[in-house]
Amino acid sequence: MRAPGVPGRRVFLLLLVGVLGVSGCTVRRSHIPESTRQLLVSRTVRLIERPALSPAVWSSDGRQLAYSAAGGVWVAGLDGKEMRIAPGGVVTAISWSGPLNAIAVIDQGTVWTMGADGTNRRRLAIEGFATELAWSPGGDRLALLVRDPSGGGQYALWLASRDGGFVRRVRSAPGHAMRDLQWFPDGLYVFYGLSSPSDAVITEAWRVRVAYPDAHTIPLIGPARFVRLSPSGRSVAYLAGTEVLDDRGELVVTRLDGTGRVNLAPADRYGGVAWAPQSDKVVYARMESEADAQIWVADADGSGRLRVLDYALEFSDPSIALSLAWSPDGRHLAFGTNTGSFTGPVWVATLARR
Repeated sequence: MRAPGVPGRRVFLLLLVGVLGVSGCTVRRSHIPESTRQLLVSRTVRLIERPALSPAVWSSDGRQLAYSAAGGVWVAGLDGKEMRIAPGGVVTAISWSGPLNAIAVIDQGTVWTMGADGTNRRRLAIEGFATELAWSPGGDRLALLVRDPSGGGQYALWLASRDGGFVRRVRSAPGHAMRDLQWFPDGLYVFYGLSSPSDAVITEAWRVRVAYPDAHTIPLIGPARFVRLSPSGRSVAYLAGTEVLDDRGELVVTRLDGTGRVNLAPADRYGGVAWAPQSDKVVYARMESEADAQIWVADADGSGRLRVLDYALEFSDPSIALSLAWSPDGRHLAFGTNTGSFTGPVWVATLARR
């Protein structure tokens, strides 16, 4: 029997919904953490035969992938059926906005936005050669890393709206290249690393607010490669060591303040890193040779790992890497040698609970 004067659960929920509605907040469904001991690889397929150039990116519902290939920008379902949605020359980067159902691409340094079906295609007036891009979590803003067109090697962080009506230069990095652009989940800050213009070794990592000057460094354990911010925005995973220029080192996870280091994998050669949407696991590629790789999923706390696939690279090269991308529901992994530098088919591995 309920005590007098104490509202019931139903009344409480109605009041909660009312408060959230007035405050403008949104209730989001969070992903349930799963350890590698709870998972198995149920299926691995080559999704497309067409060699793709850009890393594949997922739609918000995890049912489609977008990528570039000969002739333009393509979208494929999990059944492998492809559709060309837009023309393109050399598209090296793609980002898919779930809330807007819009796609942004970099084609030979030029930024284009379009609907997921290729309609409403627009070119953004960005001064320079774009190298990386990422839609904000809210999907309404596009962060861009742009190289100065003068040839001096200076990079800058830009912010733009989908239609290009709003374009603003946020921050520059004289004498450095900006790399590994990612958004924090609050949509207020972005993450990027700094390297010399001549190589991809990250020597500094930054957390920068896009609305007004507010920037803080994120400590790294020495030189780093494949620096990836967790979806929760609380940790980073990266390859650390003195030989990271050759993609050799230890795969580690730390908190943003540099504490709580976890070694996920011992010193070896690696070629790609990506977080699971739950921020509880990391997928990585261990390069056994220029022709073979192993794909693993490791628990971010170091408690276990799952071998996904022994992968024979379609195109052998000592410097080749793998692109890796989790679907938003954490049930699929897209991977391949399509990295913006090398072309290759897109593969998809499906994970299921034991």
